[in-house]
Amino acid sequence: MEKMVITQVVIDTDILIDLLRNVKITVNFLSEIERKGVLLSTTIINAFELFHGAYKSKKREENLLAIRKLIDRLIIVRMGLKSAETAGRIYADLEAKGQPIGLRDAILGAITLSKGYALATRNVEHLKKIPGLTLIPAP
Repeated sequence: MEKMVITQVVIDTDILIDLLRNVKITVNFLSEIERKGVLLSTTIINAFELFHGAYKSKKREENLLAIRKLIDRLIIVRMGLKSAETAGRIYADLEAKGQPIGLRDAILGAITLSKGYALATRNVEHLKKIPGLTLIPAP
């Protein structure tokens, strides 16, 4: 069996928050991925989650500015019709199996899966329920 070649990694919200906080282990983890020539990206769903947190925070303007700077450095992967259908299937299938995941996680997984990318996350236990999704466990 051939090993899958990863060309682009979608970064989950938990990792993005660490980047915003300049957590060294996370910065090093993503730097190592980039050194391998892999593109770093995130989804519109993760951007939403970051902005939602910033608007609830006490340091709203400071956090919004930091998020915008971070987002500008990444490729933003958007949701298309293929991703929407995949998300609907994933969400329904997992509900039917009695293994539901959150709607945003289903959409995140579907976007990543439909593009053929890998997902860097600490939320491995939850997201491994999505068949075919390549996960990169983050430290």
